[in-house]
Amino acid sequence: MTEMPRLEWLELTEPADAFDEPALALIARYVAVANRVTQHFWGDDSYDTTVDEIVASLRRREDEISRRFLVTEGGADVGRAIASINGEEGSHVAYLSAWVVPEERSRGIGRAMAERVEQVGIELGATTLQAWADHRAPAEGEAGVAAVSGHGSIAADPPAQLLVSMGYALEQVERISELDVEAARASLEAHRADALAHAGEAYTLRSWQGPTPPELLDAMALLHSRMTTDAPAAAMDLDDEHWDAARLQRLEAQNADSGQTMLQAVALHAASGEAVAYTILLLPDDGRPAFQEDTLVHADHRGHRLGMLVKTENLLQLGRLHPDRTRIITWNAEENSPMLRVNEALGFVPVGAEGGWQRRVGGAGASTGAPATMSA
Repeated sequence: MTEMPRLEWLELTEPADAFDEPALALIARYVAVANRVTQHFWGDDSYDTTVDEIVASLRRREDEISRRFLVTEGGADVGRAIASINGEEGSHVAYLSAWVVPEERSRGIGRAMAERVEQVGIELGATTLQAWADHRAPAEGEAGVAAVSGHGSIAADPPAQLLVSMGYALEQVERISELDVEAARASLEAHRADALAHAGEAYTLRSWQGPTPPELLDAMALLHSRMTTDAPAAAMDLDDEHWDAARLQRLEAQNADSGQTMLQAVALHAASGEAVAYTILLLPDDGRPAFQEDTLVHADHRGHRLGMLVKTENLLQLGRLHPDRTRIITWNAEENSPMLRVNEALGFVPVGAEGGWQRRVGGAGASTGAPATMSA
């Protein structure tokens, strides 16, 4: 019989100051474990995290309750785990993550960590548990797992097999794509001009680096709040998020504290002054690729190519301010065909997939709809 792993869970805490060596040392070990996992999967350091990013996340407790753990066995660091939930009263969806370093897999550590982190999520008040995991897309003829939504599938790799065995359903698949910025620059002006022609005089553009200008804070906060209502989410449960200027400023301060520069572009409805479309690029200061974060077009203003408009505006801004950035990584729901068409036109190419897994635990162990199944 295989001996069950005897794990110790060391919880990260926010450092009291820049000289809090015990807290910072534990965070550094946590970061090292996380980066070993992403580098093994992706083959480079593009998806690394940093100590500054984790410290900044630990400070944002007003908007998110997050518990992070370094997991050890016999004094060796073998994994890292996260359980987090929206900080607003009444929130019921917990995000869970459990990563095991490559050389310690296939010994039951992943399952033991997943079961423990589920309990932490439930202790935070969750009745729905969600996990997002990186996967390969299935090769032709390869057994895979299809999303319940009917959009996309992922390879039946060990993380998928574990989640299926624990009762999770693959509710959504996000396509991970990369853009060769140098190759894309030749067509950006043409794409922008075409989008401007379709938008007409009904919309104006603003773009900037760094924090949102004060006069746009309220309008941008309202647009951020629509991410939970207007963005495709398949059957994933969502907690309501209430955004105001203060919350937006906290998010932007977190990005700055974590060593990431923000580039933003927004389309404004000329008649009302309402912000109706926006996009964000995050640029890690250590030279990693830029990350295309939120892009959203208000549901009432779709059909005017505003998604292409704000994206090209921001990419042109990137070229002016940061001509050394040559790669951008982004994530899009497979059912979000309008945004995928925009990205494909710009030159983004698929490089992987992220699975959105869900299990409902409210009531008498209720589970989400149809369980995930393996298919050929």
